[in-house]
Amino acid sequence: MAAGRSERFGELKQFVTIDGTRLVDRAVRLVSVICRAVTLVLPDGIAWTGPTVDAVVTGGSTRVESLRNAIRVLPNDTDIVVVHDAVRPLATIEVLELAVAAIRNGADAAVPIWVPNDVIKHVRGDGTLEHVGREGFAVAQSPSAYRYSTLFRALASLTKPVPAEESEAVERAGGRVVGVRGDRWSQHVVEPRDLQLLARLVAP
Repeated sequence: MAAGRSERFGELKQFVTIDGTRLVDRAVRLVSVICRAVTLVLPDGIAWTGPTVDAVVTGGSTRVESLRNAIRVLPNDTDIVVVHDAVRPLATIEVLELAVAAIRNGADAAVPIWVPNDVIKHVRGDGTLEHVGREGFAVAQSPSAYRYSTLFRALASLTKPVPAEESEAVERAGGRVVGVRGDRWSQHVVEPRDLQLLARLVAP
């Protein structure tokens, strides 16, 4: 998944480099270790010049639309789908393997998670805070994995409001969504200082 417009970052962050390698190239190489076919979702008008992939599709106006475009070109005998965000450069093969193993063990969706150390607050519409707590909450990451048949059905039967991401769609469709051990250092690059931090973590 590399179709974002990166409005908060200021440029297409999936194409910036960390330790000499573009973020999107790191993502493609990671999933290529375990996936027999790789489909890349890019913004409209962007040509692909990176590692070999099996298909390139144009993203939609939302994340789930982009995933719908991608799932249409997967091989007909696909059983498990891995969904990975190009802007998580520290994602590991160990987390990916845990997610895939969870699908093979019966789950419909498997999402890497880590438990936050900080207290969570809900921000009301008027700006005041409501205490939520810390126990029982987790932060979701990628790469995540899905049973193809369940994911296809979930994306085909979407109703409003449109879910923010695909595991919510599977949950709404009655699928079994589980968490696997994620990595709190596998952060999502949102703004330039995130990239600077992650670059320090991977530097020699």
